Order: sequence, then C-alpha cells, then structure tokens
Amino acid sequence: MYYPAVEKIFYDLSKIVPLKLQGQPHPPGNVNSVFLLEKTGRRYYLMPASFFPEHTSVNVPVLFDGYYLYAILADYPQQVMVGPDVTNDQFGEEQTVAGHSSISLGSDVLYAGVLDFLHGELVMWNNASGHYLPSATSRHTQLTSNVKRLLPEALFCNGESWLP
Repeated sequence: MYYPAVEKIFYDLSKIVPLKLQGQPHPPGNVNSVFLLEKTGRRYYLMPASFFPEHTSVNVPVLFDGYYLYAILADYPQQVMVGPDVTNDQFGEEQTVAGHSSISLGSDVLYAGVLDFLHGELVMWNNASGHYLPSATSRHTQLTSNVKRLLPEALFCNGESWLP
C-alpha cells in the first residue's frame, strides 16, 4: 500500500537538523523559570516543565503578558519550552531566564526565539536567538505540526530585524 500523507510526514521530519549551542551557555533554568507552552483556542497557558521532578509545586499566572524566550528542544520536538525574559515584570528575578540556553539546559534545539503575549494571547513570535542562530526560513522545516499549532505562521516576525 502507498500512503502519500505518511511519506510526506517522514520526508518533512528527515529535513529537521538540530541546532548546536554557540558560545558559552547561560546558567540553567529551573522549575520556577522554565515552563511548557500550551494553547486552547486563542488562549495560551504555562504548564510546569515535566523534566523537573519537583514540577507539581509551581504557580504560574493564568493571564500573562510580556516577553518570553522559547526553545524547542531536539529531545522534545513536539513541545515549546518557555522562560520569562528578564524584562518581564510579572516574574521576580529568580523566575526569569538569562537566555535560550537556560531553557535548553545547553542541549541542542530545533528552533528558538522570543514570544510576545498580551493577556494570555500570542501577539508575535520570532527567531531572535544569539545562542542558536536559527534562520527565519528554517521554521518551515524545523517545526513539527504541533509546534506550528502553537506558533502560527501569521504571527511570525523575523528576529533579524526585531528589537524588544
């Protein structure tokens, strides 16, 4: 039997290439600063990151605003991991991340950049990451269908020309 849709999925997945960390990593994030991004309709939520064993005790705001750094880890290609940027005043300094490598804990990623939220809705996302340097066009091959659901193409803004 021939399944063209399945073959296309495998072909698309074969084009994914993990991005290596460039330069020195930032201090690692922790259970209080790295979250899993989820979405229902237009509303986004921050969930505890499952790779921290003590994840059940973390409180995150229901409606959140501001800038968040994100990384899609090569080991978790279906998930978008996020951390509040140091400019985000909804979180204390101990709850923010220093950079994308704080979220990835120094491991390879598929894509990374910045997210901007207003009242729990995504306003913009980009590829602004100095540690991983993803190209704007690689989002078409590096992102799985679940990640594309979380990061809609219509809200993409090229990070090479973006300033916070």
